[in-house]
Amino acid sequence: MKTLGLCRFSYAGEGGFKVGHDDFAGLERFLYDPARMEERFRLFEAITLPGVARQTDPDFTFLIVTGTGFQPHYLARLQALTAQIPQCVIRQYPPGPHRRVMSKAIRAWRGANDTPCLQFRLDDDDAMAVTFVEKFKQTAYDLAPIRARHPSVAVDFNQGYVYTAGAEGVKLWPYHYPYSAIALGMIVGAGSDDTIMNHGHQNLWKTMPTMTFTGEDMMMRGHNDFNDSRLKGKKNVFDYKAMTDEQAAHIHDTFGIDDARVRAIFSAP
Repeated sequence: MKTLGLCRFSYAGEGGFKVGHDDFAGLERFLYDPARMEERFRLFEAITLPGVARQTDPDFTFLIVTGTGFQPHYLARLQALTAQIPQCVIRQYPPGPHRRVMSKAIRAWRGANDTPCLQFRLDDDDAMAVTFVEKFKQTAYDLAPIRARHPSVAVDFNQGYVYTAGAEGVKLWPYHYPYSAIALGMIVGAGSDDTIMNHGHQNLWKTMPTMTFTGEDMMMRGHNDFNDSRLKGKKNVFDYKAMTDEQAAHIHDTFGIDDARVRAIFSAP
């Protein structure tokens, strides 16, 4: 089944950030601030991309959307990071209403809607388990009788970790969260132009049937200096712990994240 993961990489659009800005120029100054961009690139390389590259089912597209105002040296760096991952496709879109532009990007990738498709989203500082695509597809097949009666159905894997990452490596806090944007997918039926970006992820259960799985680590949520929700004032505090050797092995096997590699990336000048 045709499968797409959407990743917004510092796309400057209307309504894409909870933190307010006086004008579009102010938003771009915030997004492209060198300190912020350095953190995003390091997290993307160390945390997000390993799981994308190591999916047990490699038959999917990871669509990375950024803006036409994305500075050329940042675009070149993004292209270099993703060059060896065939699932990664970079597209640039001009400024516009955030959700509308992201939905447009998904529909352009999908093309004709004569067959069902699977859609998920992943922020550039989060991680999905290396089995996510495989298990998402299996669930879609298992839900065939329900899919036949509904234009869209959501699949939610709600267990994992909140994490921080830096020169000291990865620190974790176990995490259960329903309808997080991570490890959450949507099955869109044939004939429907619906997209996962037409819905707030926390409200998917209000608009369609959902299937929730727990008991298995499937997501890692980033908690870092430039989280949009943190900047707005939601200062969630987690009691992060450095990983034991056993946990480090589990994170490597589950998400493809190598703690030594994380330390090296964040220790670089």
